[in-house]
Amino acid sequence: MKRNVALLIALSGIALYAVVQAQGQAAPRYVYDPGWPKPLPNKWKIGGITGLAVAPNDDTVWVYDRPNDLTNLELEAETSVSDCCARPPSMIHIDKDGTVIGSFDAPQGHGMDVDSKGFAYLGQNTVRKYDTKTGKLVGEVPHTPELENGGRFGPAEMPQRTPGVGGQ
Repeated sequence: MKRNVALLIALSGIALYAVVQAQGQAAPRYVYDPGWPKPLPNKWKIGGITGLAVAPNDDTVWVYDRPNDLTNLELEAETSVSDCCARPPSMIHIDKDGTVIGSFDAPQGHGMDVDSKGFAYLGQNTVRKYDTKTGKLVGEVPHTPELENGGRFGPAEMPQRTPGVGGQ
């Protein structure tokens, strides 16, 4: 009986050690790279970032930012008042080296994800599906919130904008 208990304790210890070692080996290690991403093209300045996703098929990064958060002062390059800055698209695609490899505009939202088939899912009380190659809206799951007087949440289309004019 004592031998069985000792054997059980020894086997439990070995199993615990193996589990801990397996978990430790699977943990990824990250190294800070101050040169990533590279400077953005076209004098772009990013607003607040509301979504960040790594594409599962190629480990590239998609950034969902809020360019309408930029102020008039931050967009003076659009009106030739200064050298910096210009409004970027709301979706920016960055490769492993930190170079922008694509972008498209979509309404601002509050979260996103990308899949391995080339689609981005952006949310703002509605989930919209975009083709990441063309930036075209290809699907939508609408949300009907309970608002007073039967109101609706914001438009699915991009709002009109004036160069050099930012948000509040």
